[in-house]
Amino acid sequence: MLYLLGSKEVKGLLIQALSKTNLSKKTAVDFPAGSGFTSNYLLDHGAKVTAWDMFPEFFKSKKIKCEMADLQNTFPAANSSFDLAIFQEGIEHLPDQLFALKEFHRILKTDGTLFVTTPNYSNLRSRLSYLLFEAETPKMMPPNELESLWFGKDQRIYMGHIFSIGIMRLRVLAVLAGFEIQKIHPSRINWSSFIIGLIFYPFILIKSFLNYQRSVRKLKIKTDSTQKRMLFSLLKLNLNPTILFGGHLIVEFKRMPTAYQPILDQRHILET
Repeated sequence: MLYLLGSKEVKGLLIQALSKTNLSKKTAVDFPAGSGFTSNYLLDHGAKVTAWDMFPEFFKSKKIKCEMADLQNTFPAANSSFDLAIFQEGIEHLPDQLFALKEFHRILKTDGTLFVTTPNYSNLRSRLSYLLFEAETPKMMPPNELESLWFGKDQRIYMGHIFSIGIMRLRVLAVLAGFEIQKIHPSRINWSSFIIGLIFYPFILIKSFLNYQRSVRKLKIKTDSTQKRMLFSLLKLNLNPTILFGGHLIVEFKRMPTAYQPILDQRHILET
């Protein structure tokens, strides 16, 4: 599903996704908390909110105290502390994205929910822009030390979109950390991606299906196996209009009881 009109602001899109979640009496962490817009929403709808950010001086809410924390260091909370975590516009700034996801898994309760938002590096405009310019959009220069690094007090370094991430890598890192996708929430359509899709979608459809069949044959996967269902979920993601044409990724994950459990058989274990 895509919104054809309306705001492109991810804060508003995330609020629409959260509006379908019962927040009453839930323990929630907002990290990075930014200005506090989402923290306020969570609080106003009955959640007990903890807010962290690398630059808490920019946090504007007067209802909640925001404490300094770094997504690349151990989070300042005990295991299984929260029902809900908001990871908004943060993962694209991190060199060790898996570490942060593992920390969210650690502090969430079993069956807890993680919302991740990030600019959609998987839409067709971004894919074409990376092919032509190695940049996030055709209007931007590639990531560089002049425009992509900011230095704060106490040697804190804020990195721009150096580590932009698409849905496929986000999914597999989340799996390794112990999460599974529950829903891809709607975002505002990116019309450039839609126009590109009018030309390329038939090719994407055919080639994605052929690649899926090839993998099934290559791995000799049996009908209705866990492996086949996993590959089919990748096929659906690669053809999902919200991913191909949306401006943002807003992904809801469920915390699994444990981290990644291998589903491959002995043929795929590397021999030393």
